[in-house]
Amino acid sequence: MTETATPTSASTKARPRNLTPLAVILAAIAGLALLIGMSLGGSSYSPPEEGIPDPGPVVGWGLPIAKLLVVISGTLTIGFLTSAAFLLPAADKRTVTHVGRSDIKIAGWSAVSWAVVAVMAIVFGNAAVVGQPLLASLEPDLFFTFAFEPTIHKAYAFSAVLALVVAVGCLFTVRTGATFVLLAIAGIALPIPSIASHSSSVGDHSLALTAGAIHGIAAALWVGSLVAVSRHIWRMDPGADHAVQRFSPLALWCVIALLISGAANTYTRLEQPADLLGTGYGLLVVIKVSLIAALLLFANRARRMALADSTPQRGPLLRWLTIEICLLAATIGIAASLTQTAFPRADVPLGSTAEQLLGFPFPPPPDWQTVMLGWYPDIFFLLVGAALLVFYWMGALKLRRNGVPWQWGRTAAWTAGVLVLMWATSSGIAGYSQVSVEWHMVQHMTIGMLVPVLLALGMPSTLALRALPTGKETNRGPRDWLLWGIHTPLSKLATHPLVALALGTVGLYGLYFTPLFGLGMSSHVGHVLMNVHFLIAGFLFYWVVLGLDPGPRRIPPWARLILLLVYISLHGLFAVALMSLTQPLAPEWFSQVQPPWITDSLTDTLNGGGVAWAFGEIPALIVTVVVAVQWARSDERTARRLDRQSERDNDAELRAYNKRLANLAAQSDSTE
Repeated sequence: MTETATPTSASTKARPRNLTPLAVILAAIAGLALLIGMSLGGSSYSPPEEGIPDPGPVVGWGLPIAKLLVVISGTLTIGFLTSAAFLLPAADKRTVTHVGRSDIKIAGWSAVSWAVVAVMAIVFGNAAVVGQPLLASLEPDLFFTFAFEPTIHKAYAFSAVLALVVAVGCLFTVRTGATFVLLAIAGIALPIPSIASHSSSVGDHSLALTAGAIHGIAAALWVGSLVAVSRHIWRMDPGADHAVQRFSPLALWCVIALLISGAANTYTRLEQPADLLGTGYGLLVVIKVSLIAALLLFANRARRMALADSTPQRGPLLRWLTIEICLLAATIGIAASLTQTAFPRADVPLGSTAEQLLGFPFPPPPDWQTVMLGWYPDIFFLLVGAALLVFYWMGALKLRRNGVPWQWGRTAAWTAGVLVLMWATSSGIAGYSQVSVEWHMVQHMTIGMLVPVLLALGMPSTLALRALPTGKETNRGPRDWLLWGIHTPLSKLATHPLVALALGTVGLYGLYFTPLFGLGMSSHVGHVLMNVHFLIAGFLFYWVVLGLDPGPRRIPPWARLILLLVYISLHGLFAVALMSLTQPLAPEWFSQVQPPWITDSLTDTLNGGGVAWAFGEIPALIVTVVVAVQWARSDERTARRLDRQSERDNDAELRAYNKRLANLAAQSDSTE
């Protein structure tokens, strides 16, 4: 929705303006908005009551400022990488222009700043935790004892490492594909601190985490890209008009995502609607929404100016643009103050410590109704599933409208796979999987073995390559990006038969027979990541084995059948290993959340091994039949091709072979 106007001319010879004063002003506005927001939210620094350790005003104000700078630097990194990879015209479909390279450099410096201020957030946060002034908290024994204990500090450390990876990559990147990879890494790093800051006992934990991550990424894409595009307009850079045109639809989708995720986020943090005006947190939400509304109005004004005249006056356009950027800075400051303000919604009281760890009451003893029809929604997988269904159906309908045949069986397989995925992650089985190894294994086998087979049978890559448009001139379109992704070195490595086999089998032993399993089960994010791993590893393997979609390499049916047999054998050995255990699996988690209806945790673990043994054979049998049929059809096609060749050349190959045998026989007679 934010559409800044087209500059008067991309080739104007005017001297680029110095943007340093504007950057200083914007930083000041964001800082002032942060201070005002903290005061309104009741989170500004004030000396604590007597007897409570006081780290001092340096820490009291330094921590929120460091968090604000983390948001700003991460937003700028994402925005300028987006501009270089997608918004600016490319020199060709692989290489950025000089202006794009300038954006990548700015993103690199922003990433360096991101890493530095993330470390500063840990430093100030540690001082707040130990209740000591800043210098005293930096004493090595004290710092390294407590600094990385809080989850939020671990999140900032991980975010800082990823930011450094982005910064190093920006030093050498001139390719659009590599820029996209760096953008993806930055997009992973940005929401990590917000994800780590939400307690599972507050309620609606899954909704809060997913909405918060979407909100942060959408805001960074919108705000960061707007800053980058505005800089190009201000400097009258070549390709600025093209960047504006491509930014408009991106901004529209970002605003839609912001509105929906913001409403969901607010719902998870308020007890009642009256909290919007009756609490500091609610008041800040109202101010933030008002700033976004004003921002959209000014953006629409700039758009109307651009559409009213093909050559709008530069002076008024830049004035509107400056006001828009200032509103953005104020919005960022208010958003950062929200991260320092206590939620009105209190912790959900549950009946036991174990249920507090889970974040929901114990499920009742399992029966078909509670397992099949229970409701433990995982918003992440529900959104992913909905997107997979919508985009696949849109592609299939587009092909049919264009007269391109697409079998309904493929659509049915894909739809069934996505629906089973949504069921396995949000139905009753999702609740039971968190307290029982047996039911966890049912969920794992469903997500890792049944769902991937159905998805691979849907042939999504083939559908996308037929339905997506290609880019114009030097710019990559959606189809070009998909082809690039299929043939990247990472894709070639991940789809190598041995690598796909290792991800699907060796990864099981590395997860379940190490502390990783208990660690993953102990948090919602860890549980989601495990399920994502099961899904991706299973899909990669069956995508390679079925060989229905185009890929980096073609594997003959006999090799794929051998690969499948090895996979089945290794899965069987894994199940046997589980059934041979003499100690329960992951007792550090399951012993803490054991419901009353589980009386023997070792038996529960052994039952999980039995599930792995029995369940894994069903999808493997389906795939074995499919590959065997493919092998038979391949032999038939080869035979028909040879028959047609012999008809065309009157069995030239056979006659040449017989002649060679006759010559060998004649030579043998002559030597005798």
